[in-house]
Amino acid sequence: RMQHNQYTATDDPQRWLGPTHLLDLDDTKLRIRVLRITQLAQSPTQKAVLIHDFIKSLPFGCVPVTDNTRAGTVLRTGQGDCHTKGTLFVAMLRLVGIPSRLRFVSLSSEFMSGIISLPGIAITHAMTEIFLSEKWHQVDTYVTDEAFEAKALELLKKTGETLGFGIHAKAQRDWWGTGSAHGQYTATDTASLPNQDLGTAHDPEYFYQNKDNAKINDGWLSRFKWLLASKVINYRVNAIRTGPD
Repeated sequence: RMQHNQYTATDDPQRWLGPTHLLDLDDTKLRIRVLRITQLAQSPTQKAVLIHDFIKSLPFGCVPVTDNTRAGTVLRTGQGDCHTKGTLFVAMLRLVGIPSRLRFVSLSSEFMSGIISLPGIAITHAMTEIFLSEKWHQVDTYVTDEAFEAKALELLKKTGETLGFGIHAKAQRDWWGTGSAHGQYTATDTASLPNQDLGTAHDPEYFYQNKDNAKINDGWLSRFKWLLASKVINYRVNAIRTGPD
């Protein structure tokens, strides 16, 4: 349903390279870190996987600023959510010459239950699309870190739920460089699937500049509430991550 593996001349992968205001590819620390991460990689796929694993290792959390957070700032902050980690992921992929972009979808807020309550409000979720082997691959398994996932899965098991705490219990937890990998929803649970495909953009700033689409504006509202509650969200996320074994 949400696969976008075909592309046309109007969707030239070369369009999805290079810098933007948020994708600050000239940031020295960012460039050095990418070189260190990928120095032993032998192929674009290996580079993409190594970068994915680095992004995933950063703690899941809310950067308490607007969505105009540059990739270099995300790296220095050392944590992020789907928007900010996605910005950093795209920047690092582009630095090694891999076409990449963010795809935005609308998800039920149920997957964030236990962290933030937004009943009846759709959440705008960002995932990265990576062009490898002549196909676009969707990936968002980097959003939550392993330590947080382990505790979140325990809590879901205790409550008997499959969706909550930012993850889906039956979704994928990692990406190996082939195909797509989703951590917040799964095809086996149709209720968890995106409600709407909101399109692609270089970064969140580009996406939210589109004020013509009412549904995008609705998504921005939920995003604004997320950012406003950043301190509470980070407290809850850290409490889950460091909770008892």
